[in-house]
Amino acid sequence: MNLKEAFQAQNKLSDLMDYITRYLSDEDNVMTVTEKHLRSKALKGQADESIDVSCKAEEGFDVGRLLGIWEELMAERERLGAAISKAKAGMDFNLDGAVDGNKSRRAFLSMLQELANRKSTHELEKGEGRGYVFNNEGNQTPYFYDIDRIMTIDYDRNKVRAMVKELQRKSDEVSIQIDEALLQTHVDYTPRFDLAGTNKFLLEEMMTK
Repeated sequence: MNLKEAFQAQNKLSDLMDYITRYLSDEDNVMTVTEKHLRSKALKGQADESIDVSCKAEEGFDVGRLLGIWEELMAERERLGAAISKAKAGMDFNLDGAVDGNKSRRAFLSMLQELANRKSTHELEKGEGRGYVFNNEGNQTPYFYDIDRIMTIDYDRNKVRAMVKELQRKSDEVSIQIDEALLQTHVDYTPRFDLAGTNKFLLEEMMTK
């Protein structure tokens, strides 16, 4: 399989393991609740009855088998991880570095695009200012005036736009490299499990083996 398929398989294995963890974390799925109706103690001649009132999930997986499957999936994920690491080590560029670099570029690009779209503005706030003067009688009286609120950008938008263009070009270039590497890099790994299907379906299949 290629590297893209290997990462998809790795994600599916992790998803299955998380599914098992969530299932086992629900107390209802790991406990059997029985109510014993002790009728004979209250009235002679009445039969006692035991009723299962458990609220287990629809799947009803066997807990012991599920624990074993989680261990199998963990071992499989480790085996796949080792194969992926070996494949990446043989590449002519640093895939992890390229992916992380593009994440940083895209995060910064989002902010840059906001800067590129900002404009200097002003807003007249009528009667929002207040001052005081003394009138002819010597009394302090208020007066109101307009405030012109001026907001000026502190950078050259043209330079920011040029930076946006260059970062976008570089990001696209690296994305192409990453996509090519994912499709062309071979991973020496043969899946032990068929991972096509829903988590419920796959686990039900594994339960029977």
